[in-house]
Amino acid sequence: MCEAVSSGSCPQDLCHRSPGKMAHSRWLTTANRILRLYVATPNPSPELIILTEYVVKVYAPVWFYIKKDSSFKQGPTHVYKLIELSRCLSSDVKQIIDPVIQRNAFFAHPENLLLAMLFDNRPHIRELGLRRIIATRKNSKPGIRMFKVPKLNFEAHDYIY
Repeated sequence: MCEAVSSGSCPQDLCHRSPGKMAHSRWLTTANRILRLYVATPNPSPELIILTEYVVKVYAPVWFYIKKDSSFKQGPTHVYKLIELSRCLSSDVKQIIDPVIQRNAFFAHPENLLLAMLFDNRPHIRELGLRRIIATRKNSKPGIRMFKVPKLNFEAHDYIY
């Protein structure tokens, strides 16, 4: 459906294909229904256009990116990819989705970032991650650490910042 919307031509069999039962817990089904509605609507509303743009430019690419490598150690890179792709949207839309990304950025926790850094393809990032772990262990305090979702840097140029 994303390809059909992007190219502007939708094959008839795809237009009439049923997207399946609606389940609010299944975001992929919801995204598919949004695209299906967009294709079937002669004059889509501005709201439907915004939702379609989000699905095509952000949601679907990130979904495929996660499917390509769904390992836990890639979590921070997936969050970064979501932020990176969402930067192409209008400022009005970013004001709506940025708080949602921020609220759900569990994979951006420092411990998850360090894990991702240890498995990064770039040797200097792996070394930096190792040095940060060693420094943290030297300064660690005993006791239970509170898990807090960190403040995201929406202007970062890499997941490590």
